[in-house]
Amino acid sequence: MMPRTTTAILSALLAATTPHASAQTTVGCDASCPPAGYESDSSHLCPGSSVSAFQSTREHVICHPTPGTSFSFDSFRLPGSVTVLANYYTGCEAGRRESGVFAGIAQRIHDETGGKINFVSSLKGGGSCELWAGVYQSDALSMGLNGGVKPSSQPLTITDVNYDVRDFFFTPPYPHPSYIILDENLEVTYKSVGPCCGYVSYYDCTDEVALGLDGMLTEKIYEVYNSQQEAAADVGKGKEVDVEPDTEDGGSTTDETLTTVEENFVEPESQCSAEEFSDWSACSVTCGTGRLQFRHRANSYPVETRPCAETLPACEEQCVQEFGESFSATVVAGGLSSPRDLAFHPTPGIHLGDYSEGRTFHPEVGEEIWVANG
Repeated sequence: MMPRTTTAILSALLAATTPHASAQTTVGCDASCPPAGYESDSSHLCPGSSVSAFQSTREHVICHPTPGTSFSFDSFRLPGSVTVLANYYTGCEAGRRESGVFAGIAQRIHDETGGKINFVSSLKGGGSCELWAGVYQSDALSMGLNGGVKPSSQPLTITDVNYDVRDFFFTPPYPHPSYIILDENLEVTYKSVGPCCGYVSYYDCTDEVALGLDGMLTEKIYEVYNSQQEAAADVGKGKEVDVEPDTEDGGSTTDETLTTVEENFVEPESQCSAEEFSDWSACSVTCGTGRLQFRHRANSYPVETRPCAETLPACEEQCVQEFGESFSATVVAGGLSSPRDLAFHPTPGIHLGDYSEGRTFHPEVGEEIWVANG
């Protein structure tokens, strides 16, 4: 029997996906940059940072809407331009609900500004990039975005099979779905997490919640765009009339409609009931250094750490015995085709809930084995 491929396994998992009763997991959705606990990590691309020359000149192959063509972020380094990048996983993740909203926003604002604002959707997680991109555009149509017209030229969708785009723009453990806005100089002006973050699956994050992304991104995008237009006029480079974002009924956006959008936006974290931290875990090691304790809760900043209080004895020298003359090996996983980073501490279920990224967890059953291709 031939081994099942990663794609086949993913397809089987997605086919078995059903709506979940619980609304949100305990995954953290704090949009701080760098993430809490990583303040000293300079690898995170945060507001005020610029895209490096290496990353800005890399060519990215577009799978949709113009398969086979490519672009570099440097091509968007133009006076008055704005670039918006989204970070998504394929499948029945909650972020898929937002991806349709993003597609609708992308086409509308791109058209409103005569192509000066471009949108890029980065996909990862398996399956056909072109197929998923088409699904997202159909979702935009079904939600009535872009004046009821299916997006056709935006966003530019790329596959991030090796997680290079994610690792640079949304360095883990930054949550997802997530977004970055770049100005005309490719400097980050805004970085945040979408309203569906924390929901278990596509079925749990409703259209009403996901549509909050429209108001959130539209306001921030036009802040950058209009600021650049005003700055250009100030230095005598010519003034362009500010473009006010249209609403879906064809009229201009008023204070009243913006207020309605803000009221419809639901912060996932606000739906979590207050919960105390658990007791501190046992020390992570029984000897030597590097010892930590953990505690968790189902709110923001879900996991805290501290050094173990007790002083532990030094570890004895460890010797690894040779296999000897004979040994046996058992295959526990196969079909690994791309590198993936895995994080679990102290228990996978604490971070991910019972279901995340195409698989089910059973933290109440006991320990499980994790296999990584690296």
